[in-house]
Amino acid sequence: MNCRIFLSIIRVMKMTTSLNNTKLVVCDIDGTLTATGTIMPSEYTLEIIKRLHEKGIAFGLGSGRDAGQLKHLYEEWGLPFQFDVCIGLNGSEYYDLKTDEIKRLYTLSKEDVKEIITRMLERFPDLNVSIYRNGKRLLRFEDEMAVMSKKRNKMSNIVVEDIADMWAEECPKVMFRVSEEVMRKIEPYAIEICNDHYRCCKTQTTMLEFVNRRSDKGNALKAYCLDRDIDLKDVVAFGDMSNDNEMLIAAGTGVCLKNGSDDCKACADFITEYDNDEDGCARFIDQYIL
Repeated sequence: MNCRIFLSIIRVMKMTTSLNNTKLVVCDIDGTLTATGTIMPSEYTLEIIKRLHEKGIAFGLGSGRDAGQLKHLYEEWGLPFQFDVCIGLNGSEYYDLKTDEIKRLYTLSKEDVKEIITRMLERFPDLNVSIYRNGKRLLRFEDEMAVMSKKRNKMSNIVVEDIADMWAEECPKVMFRVSEEVMRKIEPYAIEICNDHYRCCKTQTTMLEFVNRRSDKGNALKAYCLDRDIDLKDVVAFGDMSNDNEMLIAAGTGVCLKNGSDDCKACADFITEYDNDEDGCARFIDQYIL
């Protein structure tokens, strides 16, 4: 037998063995579960989620969106059952759907929010900025990207009269949605101003977010598994961008989509053969878990 083929067979056998005891699958949404430019998973992906449920494997979402929003997606996607967990706001919270309880974890202080916004706007005065508060999005002004995001996520946009309103309370994250060209300019500076209190991560090619230094999807996953007595080695996590890195590391098996960022791939145990436009996540689950 050709040596390369033999090693490939051994690798697949090891992969399948390591995934035989999967108890929980957690997936990022945009760029992972859904194809580029879409808001719903494909029929094939939804069928795979149903098969996980039938097999008794818990399923959850890990997203930058508010966990309260995420809980309604199962209805929009036409699933006959609720998710088991929704990790929201990039790990600032998680929603245990079995107990209907939201666990708040880490937030940015009012002082941190003020410092982040002030420093970013001093260097890049034309930037739009937004935060979440009470299930709504507060933003500096409503541009085309903000309108599209509002429609996609079904969340109200409220333009603040005074920028200081944004740091009137602590919040889970500060967001800057920009073009990819602008992202290349602002990302290095954003990384430069991070400190012991907060960090930044690119959650999409057009979205930069600042969060509490301790806030990430990995810590939220650990907290949920501790509460649910789930061994992390029996968890499989899927992602595609920098904000998924810690979740892939925390899980027993971390899988990055073929279309993922280089740093996310570096944190993963496996990289899918297919990208998000080719149902890469569902294909992997179908082949190696189901």
